[in-house]
Amino acid sequence: ILADTNWVATLAPLHYLGAKPVFVDIREDTWCIDASLIKDKITKKTKAIIATHLYGNLCDMDSLSAIAKEFNLFLIEDSAEAIGSVYKGSHAGTIGDFGVFSFHGSKTITTGEGGMLTTGNKELEERVRMLNNLGRSVNESRQFWPSEIGYKYKMTDIQAAIGIAQVSRFDELVNRKREIMDYYRENLRFVSDINFNPLQNECESGAWMPNAVFSKESGLTRDKLCRLFQEANIDARVFFWPLSELGFYESVNNPVARDISNRSINLPSYHDMTSGDQERVLNVIRIALKSS
Repeated sequence: ILADTNWVATLAPLHYLGAKPVFVDIREDTWCIDASLIKDKITKKTKAIIATHLYGNLCDMDSLSAIAKEFNLFLIEDSAEAIGSVYKGSHAGTIGDFGVFSFHGSKTITTGEGGMLTTGNKELEERVRMLNNLGRSVNESRQFWPSEIGYKYKMTDIQAAIGIAQVSRFDELVNRKREIMDYYRENLRFVSDINFNPLQNECESGAWMPNAVFSKESGLTRDKLCRLFQEANIDARVFFWPLSELGFYESVNNPVARDISNRSINLPSYHDMTSGDQERVLNVIRIALKSS
């Protein structure tokens, strides 16, 4: 069970395994999976819940943890976009049975490609290490003796070295992303037609990707916003499409996921942005609102 609003990277491993994804709608206020809709989707075949902390916004982990415990399900934290995000004192990726992170070039901490898995479950950790190393167990005394057919999903030593250097700058990089998001929020706080990344109680966002969700009354759409940014020579990304609309599986009517996707846009947020760069972005938004 996972939120319909996700990047396809969350869906792909399920497809590889032959598992069936069950798409649930998102919440209007956090853009993350709506925990209140999950129980109706659970069957005897349900194995896990995926909690994607979308754009660094945090899922309702208390509710998800309670559901997972009640139905004996694994709780997977997709924290690819949430490094630096904190839920009630716990970092994203440390609350569920395991968490996964992305070090793609667009992320706050990057090795170009690759990622990280976190878990407090020793048995799970050992199995992941074995599968990651072509099925070879660290407990096997025989050299080059795989216990089963595994994978080769290891990052290179060069990528790891870059990652270690990036981790040493963790606070600097996360704080800079927060500064950029705060600048957008402060300059858009009086605009009633825009819903910005939520400020969640007892949570702190890692601020990976600022988003502007325009009201229905504004008349602004994803396509119009993209066109205006292109005309200003600014690269702005669209909000993730609902996975159920991609055509890989049967379409599902998740109205919030579909609605927000159609009237939202990601705002540029690279670390070296200046206030002048951000003002260029904000100016496009002001022009868009005047023309709507």
